[in-house]
Amino acid sequence: MSSEGSALAGGKERPPGLAKGALKPINVLAIAVAAISPTTSVFLVYGAGLASAGTGVILAFIIGGVIAIGMAMSYAEVGSLFPSAGGAYTIVRKALGPVAGGVANVLFLVLGIVVTASILVAAASYLNSLVPALPVNWTAFGMMALVTLLSLERISPTSWVTGAMLVLELAVIAIFTAFAFAHPALSGNPFTHPVVPSGSRGALVTVGAGALMVAVVPALFAYNGYDWPLYFAEESQEAKHKLPRAVLMAAGIAIFFELAAVIGATFAIHNLGAAAANASPLSLIAQQVMGATGAKLLLIGVIIAMFDTGLAGNLAYSRIYYASARDGMWPGPLNKFFAHVSPRTQVPTYGFLVLFVGNGILSIFTSLNNLITFTGVVIVVIYLLVAVSAIVSRVRAKEAERSFRMPIWPLPPVIAIVGVAIALSQQARRDLIITAIILAASAAYYGLRRRSSDAPASASAPDVATAGEA
Repeated sequence: MSSEGSALAGGKERPPGLAKGALKPINVLAIAVAAISPTTSVFLVYGAGLASAGTGVILAFIIGGVIAIGMAMSYAEVGSLFPSAGGAYTIVRKALGPVAGGVANVLFLVLGIVVTASILVAAASYLNSLVPALPVNWTAFGMMALVTLLSLERISPTSWVTGAMLVLELAVIAIFTAFAFAHPALSGNPFTHPVVPSGSRGALVTVGAGALMVAVVPALFAYNGYDWPLYFAEESQEAKHKLPRAVLMAAGIAIFFELAAVIGATFAIHNLGAAAANASPLSLIAQQVMGATGAKLLLIGVIIAMFDTGLAGNLAYSRIYYASARDGMWPGPLNKFFAHVSPRTQVPTYGFLVLFVGNGILSIFTSLNNLITFTGVVIVVIYLLVAVSAIVSRVRAKEAERSFRMPIWPLPPVIAIVGVAIALSQQARRDLIITAIILAASAAYYGLRRRSSDAPASASAPDVATAGEA
């Protein structure tokens, strides 16, 4: 048993761990692609990208795809070196130290109680368009309750539920993309001359570099989730060798489906001004290329896909809190709270309850637009930490065993760092200030804890071989 496990158990008996070996590689890949959810992602962020970059949304998604590939390689390599339920949190903590790891932990706490709510509010909004009698916010709350109930069950059957819904959603986005490509209507070439509506009359102007980079963050938000296999390292079979491949495959699948959908949808636009001003431009495009009935069927698939994304995302966040609690990163008794694992289902129960409360409250009291832009900024800050970790870990531990070594190192993490930094420089000041406050406060807190006499021991997170003893 690890020292953290002894402390959390009060020195009596070993607490139950996660379900070691419960997931096959196909289950983990399904969870990861469901967490990304090409259908959810495109329908969630396409409007924001189109509003800021017009037809340049295609280039924004291409740039985002290049950054995502660099990030996926970084996640795959360092994740294979530090396999843990903490995933990116553990990567940052091991590579950059406990203070940086604490910052990552706080960022994931913020994401955990924001991202799922944003997705479910979007799902409820689409459902409201089909059934107006259903109130958006309370419907989202009900969805969050169902997500929590499913999350509390054993991971293996839950992963199969996630996979079944994933098959449906990939069919949905493939059908939509095919219809969009079959009905091209856009004038002009968005690859060589992207334009965006400007002014009250909607005159088309060339998209500037700044507006293009603004749209890159929603694109990165759309691709986000390919690192999800890492959070199930302690429950997966052959984790060190299979999970890096799952990360790369998940990124590749997401980029392929999403970029195809974005290109097809953009070329199918009849009136760019009307589409950019529409609250749900893809719904408008779907009606134009599929007809009213086809668009309604498409929306049903989108709603299912968004629910699946909420479920897949929720599964990982509680495991991050579990891993950080095991490392003693939370204040006092919260370590024991978040490290609690149900003896029956072998899942970190109390973390899911915290996620339910946080996301439930946001589902009732907030709007979709307020959530998407802010969470996009937080996600790219985590990307920045992981990319730096990939460089630092290779420099400091050149001889360490890695089941995956990224090609053309250090180009992938460098591309990711440069791309993320430029994208961040173009984001809304409000979102940047809020994120900066979170970063400063969490760094100060963990810095002071490290210096104090009662700071937690900087113990290493256990690898897959010993995770069941933590």
